[in-house]
Formats: sequence, C-alpha cells, structure tokens
Amino acid sequence: LCDTSITGYSYWYECTPRHFSLNITPLSVADKFHEQIEQKKGAWIFTSATLAVDGDFSHFSQRLGLKPIEQFSLESPFDYQQQALLCVPRFLPEPNSYGLADKLVTMLTPLIQSNGGRCFFLCTSHQMVRDLAEGFRQSLDLPVLAQGEMTKQKLLAEYLELGNALLIATGAFWEGIDVRGQALSCVIIDKLPFTAPDDPLLKARIEDCQVRGGDPFAQVQIPDAVITLKQGVGRLIRDEQDKGVLVICDNRLVTRPYGAVFLRSLPPIPRTRSVDEVENFLSLLTNNDVEQVNDNQHSEA
Repeated sequence: LCDTSITGYSYWYECTPRHFSLNITPLSVADKFHEQIEQKKGAWIFTSATLAVDGDFSHFSQRLGLKPIEQFSLESPFDYQQQALLCVPRFLPEPNSYGLADKLVTMLTPLIQSNGGRCFFLCTSHQMVRDLAEGFRQSLDLPVLAQGEMTKQKLLAEYLELGNALLIATGAFWEGIDVRGQALSCVIIDKLPFTAPDDPLLKARIEDCQVRGGDPFAQVQIPDAVITLKQGVGRLIRDEQDKGVLVICDNRLVTRPYGAVFLRSLPPIPRTRSVDEVENFLSLLTNNDVEQVNDNQHSEA
C-alpha cells in the first residue's frame, strides 16, 4: 500500500463512523483468472441471466480474461408479453434534478396505493432511500419499509408478513432476492444504475480505458449499468405464474441513444409511457387473483 506507483491497481481509502480502511484493488483480474483456467484443465461453464449486454458476452469475457469456445443465450421460459408491463412514465423529472424524490413521490403514490403496496422501490443511493421513505410515509396509507432501519433478513420478513407494504432499498436488494406470487407485483427503479462518478475504482478504470485508447462510457460505464439494471429487473418475474409491472423513472431510456442498449438488454416486455395503463394492468391482476381465490373456495366446497 505504501508504493502507489504500481500500474493496474486502484488505491483508495474509506472512512465511516466506525472504521477507517486503506484498500488496493486490481483494475482487472483477467490475467490472473486466465492463469487459473490454464492451470486447471477441464470444462468451464459460466451461466447467468445477466452475463450479456445487448446480446453480447464480450464485456464479461474480457473482464475475466476468457476466450470462450462456445457462447449462446437460451430463450426464457417466461411469457413476458403476457406476464409483465414496462413503463417509463411521461413527464419525468431529470435524473439528478433538485427535489427528485418529492416529484417521484407525487407521481407514484396513486399507483402504489391502488396496488395495495406489494412493491419494491429500488434506488441507486442510500440518500434516495431515506428521502423516498420520508415522502411516502406522509403520502401513503400503507406500511413503508426502508433499508437501513433493520437487517436485510428482518426487512424482507416484515415485508412478506405485512402483505401490503412498500419496501425501499438499494444495493443488496437489487440481486439475490426471490419473492414470488402476489407478494410482489410492482418493481420501481429510480434511475439507470450508473456507478457514482466519484467511485475510486470507476475513476481508475476510466483512466485505464482512456490510456488504452478506448471509450470509457461505452466500454465501462454502460455495460456495468446494464448488468446492474438487469439484476434489478429480475426481481419482478420469478416463475411462469408471476405477473407484474416494472417502472423505470429515467427518461434517458427513451431520449438518449444509449437507452436503446439498455432496452435491448432487457427481457421482451411490452412498453408504455402511461401510468394509467400500468394501474389498469395491476387492477386486472388483482381482479384475476380474487376470482381465482373464489373459484378455489367453490371447488373445495
């Protein structure tokens, strides 16, 4: 850590109320990982729903130093045309505009209220989690749970037990959470999950890409954000019976050229810009659920 002249590494420190840490992080593990593969002959299989960016595996392969012999994507077993709806609402505020949280609360309160909660609001910062939680607790007649107020396990257990809550979270809730059925029928994302520009590792990777003559935005920032977005979107449809809506509150999806890369990387979900259409879709889901329960009760009788 004393010698910061070694190339290929990012040197950074972190301060919190409880600790101070010095860190050294390699900008790439490609060479070392490739050595491991060469030393251990055999078949290496990498599988995930979030490896590809716009149908291309090169970002993942280059990060790990892979030279794949074969690569392919399998069709999803989910019928996204029938199971889901994606909305990028009209009249959205700019992603970094002043008072963004208040504007999103005003816009989305009717939708969340009419759906009876059953909603994840995934954020790109802890500050947004706090601001949204404060706003929705004033506007909603429903329980509002926020990451940071209890452990991840307790937060999820509380959400499932309540059955009508809005859960606002970041970080760990973008992946590895499996909530199926009626308990989760709406996932909202505050904006495209680009890594914060002051992140030390991102800064170092951008500089490294520039030195190599590359385009950091296209080769580093967009692919990373696409993969994170795919992970967040994946919280909604977990099996063939799941149905629900996805709301992404970022106009850049439809107004910037790179928005098409994000959209092509997502599942083939029908799109709308009308929040009213989203409410109608969710209303139909609720009515169908009630009819199914009544049918089951009649069958048991």
